[in-house]
Amino acid sequence: RNSLSSVLLYRSQWAGIDGAPTTMNFSMHSPFSGRKMALGLNFILDEIGPTETSTIMGTYAYHLKTSKGKISFGLRGGILSTSLKNDMLNYFDNNDVHNTGGVLQTVTPNFDFGVYYYTSGFYSGISVNHLIGQTENFQNNGQTQYNLKRHFVLASGGVIVFNDNLIFKPSLMVRYVNKMPINYDINASVLFNKTLWLGFSYRSSNNIVLITEYNISDFLRVGYSYDFDLSKLRRYNTGTHEVF
Repeated sequence: RNSLSSVLLYRSQWAGIDGAPTTMNFSMHSPFSGRKMALGLNFILDEIGPTETSTIMGTYAYHLKTSKGKISFGLRGGILSTSLKNDMLNYFDNNDVHNTGGVLQTVTPNFDFGVYYYTSGFYSGISVNHLIGQTENFQNNGQTQYNLKRHFVLASGGVIVFNDNLIFKPSLMVRYVNKMPINYDINASVLFNKTLWLGFSYRSSNNIVLITEYNISDFLRVGYSYDFDLSKLRRYNTGTHEVF
């Protein structure tokens, strides 16, 4: 966007399961220098079971005009700090040499890269997270390791304007990690009266997502989504909540 833009997001996955993932994410970015370049910041906090990862990243982007739209190249770099709460782990043998209690810590650099093409009615992009793809050892003589595998993400979508009060927005996102199943989302949202978004998403991990967003003003929007889990895991959780 041709202005300072920021997003605050909170996600609570698999509500009702002890130690289920939660994520907090704050990002902001703005163009500068004749709008050909942009700078951004990301702060992310992930908690999954006994692990907690804090991320701070800076982003630089450069935009090139084409005959119909723009191509943006983005590079993001920063650090990931991961803590492992050893006293939350369950050991079959309480005398295990690794059962030392306390908190293990590792700090590692991280870099991401993406290319993004967009017009007023269409966008498509591909990104690679964890470019280095390194393995880090926690601070306990290398007995526990932390792997950062490369994540490849393809995203594309567009808008179909029926009239001033009815806009349809379909999109697709595909994610790939080596030796893992390909994961994808198929999404569709409708904007009513330039104010209310109602959307639906299907995720290949066997989830259906209901989405609602509300434009409070020209510069402020809030949203909420709820995931229905259709897998066997649905017996043990009451769904996933996300607000932004």
